[in-house]
Amino acid sequence: MSDLEPLNNSEWTGVLTYLDYQSNKLVDIETTLQIKIKDNKVISNMQYIYEPKKNNKSVVKINKNGTYYGNEKIVSNLLENNERFITTTYDGLDDSKKARIFITHTFTDKIYTVSKKVIFKASGDSLIRNTYKFKKI
Repeated sequence: MSDLEPLNNSEWTGVLTYLDYQSNKLVDIETTLQIKIKDNKVISNMQYIYEPKKNNKSVVKINKNGTYYGNEKIVSNLLENNERFITTTYDGLDDSKKARIFITHTFTDKIYTVSKKVIFKASGDSLIRNTYKFKKI
């Protein structure tokens, strides 16, 4: 939990870049984010500036002595040059196809990036599905 301390009681502004399924083009959406940490829970409140119906609040519990971020297994937790890199993985579906999904959280006290990489089980093809890039307010 102490590794997440730079995110506690923080407010962020940034952009979500995602790969659109229909056009196969990258799309940007302005976003804001607030994060609080309470006990062993990370409470996030995300707002999409031009798509408020997509806003969401989530509560993720750090489980099993810090080895799981919610249902995602933590496979890497590194600190390099004051920048924290935490990578999680889980099996799921992407574009209705079975996939192994990796989420990488990269942060300092001023920047926060969350990137979703998808590796399709049938083909082994991979892509970056979306990336959030934030700056602290």
